Amino acid sequence: MKNLYSFSLLLLFFGALLMGATSCNSSAKAGAATDNKKPVDPNKINWMTFDQVQKKMKKQPKKIFVDVYTEWCGPCKMMDRNTFSKPEIAKYVNENFYAVKFNAQHETPIKFNGSTYANPNYDPAKGQKRRNASHQLSSAMGVRAFPTIVFLNENLELMQAVPGYKAPEQLQPMLEKFANFKTL
Repeated sequence: MKNLYSFSLLLLFFGALLMGATSCNSSAKAGAATDNKKPVDPNKINWMTFDQVQKKMKKQPKKIFVDVYTEWCGPCKMMDRNTFSKPEIAKYVNENFYAVKFNAQHETPIKFNGSTYANPNYDPAKGQKRRNASHQLSSAMGVRAFPTIVFLNENLELMQAVPGYKAPEQLQPMLEKFANFKTL
């Protein structure tokens, strides 16, 4: 009986550890990005928040690559797994863009480019795992479906919103096109 009790406690402990790791991952993904004080892995996209990007833009302007996703979106998860995880994609994005991973159902206000955007119709009862109201910022960027990749120029102006799943071989030429596009 004592062994069964010890085994149960061990299972609870590891379950709690696993849940903690999962919640840390999802909160980093939901709005905040990776901690920029840690060394950047060149094989992974250096995701930032809109606030972090705007601060960086003051020192070094760059085009912006925004992955607009939702927690319930299957193709969004496939892009994370199949496209954004490719070292060659990550390297190109990190060298040519500031990258933002933006949850379109983000529930808190965001200040961006002199305006404040919110999600006034967000329903906490539905949470993030079910379809919920879209954030005003996703609408302002022309997002109508998930996933959508949004390209912004150095002046924080919309260049293009590209909806749908993109495999690495589809995304790479798109990245090159927008990285080399000259803003007037």
